[in-house]
Amino acid sequence: MLRKLSTLLKVDGKEFQKKGIFDSFIDIDSRLHIDPGLLSKSTIPEFKDSHAIFQEYFRNVGILISNSKQRGDTFWREAHRKLQFRERANTALGYSKGGTFGNAIGPILATKMLDTVTQIFEAGINDPIIFELVGMIEDGIGADRISDMTISILLENFAKYTQRLCSELSIKTRSVKIKGEVYLVPYDYQNKRALLFVPRSLLNNLPIAIDWDDIDRVGRYNEELRQRVNKLIGVSWKAASKMSKKQLKQILLKNPELLIDLIDQYKRKIRTSYDFENDPVGEVIWAELSESAIDSHPLDLSPFNPITADNIIEVVKRICEQYASLIENNGWFEYLYDDNGKLKVERSAQLLFYGIAEVYCIANDLDLNREINGGVGSLDFKISRGFKSKVNVELKYSTNSSLIKGFEIQLPTYNKAEKTDTSIFLIIQTKENRKNIDKVLALAESMRNQGQRSPEVIIIDGRKQISASKRR
Repeated sequence: MLRKLSTLLKVDGKEFQKKGIFDSFIDIDSRLHIDPGLLSKSTIPEFKDSHAIFQEYFRNVGILISNSKQRGDTFWREAHRKLQFRERANTALGYSKGGTFGNAIGPILATKMLDTVTQIFEAGINDPIIFELVGMIEDGIGADRISDMTISILLENFAKYTQRLCSELSIKTRSVKIKGEVYLVPYDYQNKRALLFVPRSLLNNLPIAIDWDDIDRVGRYNEELRQRVNKLIGVSWKAASKMSKKQLKQILLKNPELLIDLIDQYKRKIRTSYDFENDPVGEVIWAELSESAIDSHPLDLSPFNPITADNIIEVVKRICEQYASLIENNGWFEYLYDDNGKLKVERSAQLLFYGIAEVYCIANDLDLNREINGGVGSLDFKISRGFKSKVNVELKYSTNSSLIKGFEIQLPTYNKAEKTDTSIFLIIQTKENRKNIDKVLALAESMRNQGQRSPEVIIIDGRKQISASKRR
């Protein structure tokens, strides 16, 4: 069963929505993250002082850096310790490949970040807000780790917020000690961990700490300096998004006035939280659609009960074909695109397939085990019953540059790892051009002609159609 936080705690999901709580999925990492830039505008009682706490934490790190005379001295070591953060799995916001557990910033990344920030301080820039922007210029530091860093610093704020809302919603709690204080928060007995609520208003989906598209020009310089800056980056900061982090860091460290401008524009940027209503990256709507499909678009899989090694491929094919029908014939292609008609990331289509497979198997009382890599990588599926009955499913857009590689290398590798030669390659066609689709079909035919077992290839037409507006 899809384990949403509200389901686990036996609360109506609509109550979570009314209270502004993010109804996270317990076993699947979210691509949404805490955006520290949203802290200053929060009106939630427990977070009114959160931005000041966040800045004070890094202001103290800055003092340590300023007092350090050499790498490895007492001040350096203390700054290094304060820049290490572990992922807070109990918020289900991680990006870890193995699920919702992992490390946020360990000793190696902390060293890299400390060295970079030290160079910035030596250039005369000691604004603590640089720690919000470090993900833009330091390899290995992204929105996920900035998010975990923020949660770690504000852990008490999240605990107080969770405790209050549990009281208001009459949710069963357990006493846990957080930073020396005891709080009453929910507990996930299956995974043996306390759970903390996250306000939806603090979440964002941006892949870096700033949205390059929102910055029109490099800002505050005289004409001579502007011409030099334009040669380095371009007329707009948007051009910087095409650089590697290493290249951008080198430019900013050599031209601190450019970094000052970036900080200034970041401070003036209007902050907006994630649009849950339109769900532009498909992080939440897939579960809602999947759950409603049972009543609106039922699928009878009872003829395949009991499932065996001989019929499991037909079961999975029926689920794939139903998924295709929902997209092609029932208007669900709309959910592959955002409100501006832009194709959502491939993960959104993969999540939707995962939800469909889950609910149809449960509705038909089929004893299937669905395994999913819910981390940052692609979502790959294994549907199985016992050891011998296994089907691997790989889903990709036709526009994915790794489409051919996925068929020739990735899927066979998964099959070998799972000790099965039964698999399905789902391709969602998103453009008129079928060149890569035809290549996959030709490869499949070639395998069959050579007496090899080829993965089943199913093509789904996910191109935009003329239809009614999105239905929620």
